[in-house]
Amino acid sequence: MERSALLLLALVACCGLGSAVHLEFSSGLDGWTHSSDDKYNGVFEVATPEGLTSQALKVPEKARHYGISKVLPEAVDPAADLVLQFELKLTNGLTCGGAYLKFVTADDTFTPTGLKDNTPYSVMFGPDKCGDTNKVHLILRHKSPKTGEIEEKHLSSPPFVETDGKTHVYTAILRASNNSYAVLVDGEAKKEGSLFEDFDPSINPPETIPDPEDKKPEDWVDEAMIVDPDAKKPDDWDEDAPEEILDDEAVKPEGWLDDEPAEVDDSSAEKPEDWDEEEDGDWEPPRIPNPKCKDAPGCGEWKRPTIPNPAYKGKWSAPMIDNPAYKGVWEPRSIPNPEYHSDPAPLNNIGKVGAAAIEIWTMDDGYFFDNVVVSNSEAEAALVRENKWAPKRVVEDAQEEEEAKKAAEAAAKAAAEGKAEEGGDEPDDDDDTDVDDGDAADAADKESEAENRAEL
Repeated sequence: MERSALLLLALVACCGLGSAVHLEFSSGLDGWTHSSDDKYNGVFEVATPEGLTSQALKVPEKARHYGISKVLPEAVDPAADLVLQFELKLTNGLTCGGAYLKFVTADDTFTPTGLKDNTPYSVMFGPDKCGDTNKVHLILRHKSPKTGEIEEKHLSSPPFVETDGKTHVYTAILRASNNSYAVLVDGEAKKEGSLFEDFDPSINPPETIPDPEDKKPEDWVDEAMIVDPDAKKPDDWDEDAPEEILDDEAVKPEGWLDDEPAEVDDSSAEKPEDWDEEEDGDWEPPRIPNPKCKDAPGCGEWKRPTIPNPAYKGKWSAPMIDNPAYKGVWEPRSIPNPEYHSDPAPLNNIGKVGAAAIEIWTMDDGYFFDNVVVSNSEAEAALVRENKWAPKRVVEDAQEEEEAKKAAEAAAKAAAEGKAEEGGDEPDDDDDTDVDDGDAADAADKESEAENRAEL
């Protein structure tokens, strides 16, 4: 028995972890069944992601609806805490589509072949991205203990989706002991807080609501400011005064070349040989900046600059004053909310989880789902992360480093080849020449030594 299983059994024995279900795809679909609804024109496959060794559930085609589910061997009750977890690898990224799981509410009449988009679920959890949407959903279907009505409660400001090609593990923790929650990505908390404070609509409705029958009185004044009816334009207010005037104190800079134009004909330009005056008209040389103006403060006619007019006031308008008849912002009176209830234990009212389902539409392919956990235990989810996901991350990090190294080497090689082309001879040719010259010198020395021995 592997280490993770032994540790889990030990935890169950000592600590009473409750229900714990771990679903993987090492043996194929293993009970995961496609829906028979005609809507689901996509068929999942079991395959091994490139570079990894374990099989996972793959989305093989784009622009498809997918529906598949598996009934749990035993329903998991959120009243004893609920921990949901799964791995997701987006090989080709996520541009538009869902990559979440629906944890179906336990119901003896449910069958995987009957899965539909409106099949009741207790929790929906996982990535969803398209257009302006980029979130890790956490949605609870909560039943009002007063009216019996079921309403979706969405996590406000959820985390963003991890869209790189690595395997990421998503964990949702719902704690019945203190009515708190946490959303983890790769074991790190990205959002956590209170079930009562961070979901919309709120788990518990407000005690009072605005009276829908209350109407604002016709004589209600809600303009806080009004134009002063007694204000008059001052006699010396000149609405026609210009915003800017000529600067009478400005002096033409010394050396200004009044008789030199700012641009002149390019004397070095020549009429093109193929210029046809009948078709192209009279040829004129292009204009260039006058070289005589290069060191001068300016050329051409000097014009006096303008400055802001100190007498300018613009159009006159009466000032605003406090409205003496102002009554404030009108609001309807509050009345008791007929749907108000206070649910001290909301996880008792989202329903037991009886099946795990993937019911999605996507414009991407290459998703891989694996290691789905439905449990009452945070410890079990942590063990699965440690023994199933962490080794994958080690492999993928090493792959990323190797790819970055190869890219850097390729860039360096390309840069070196570019420099060699600019310099003329290839660097390797120079090295070969040096080696050949050295060999020739050694041969000459040996020949001279042989001649000396012969003379002796």
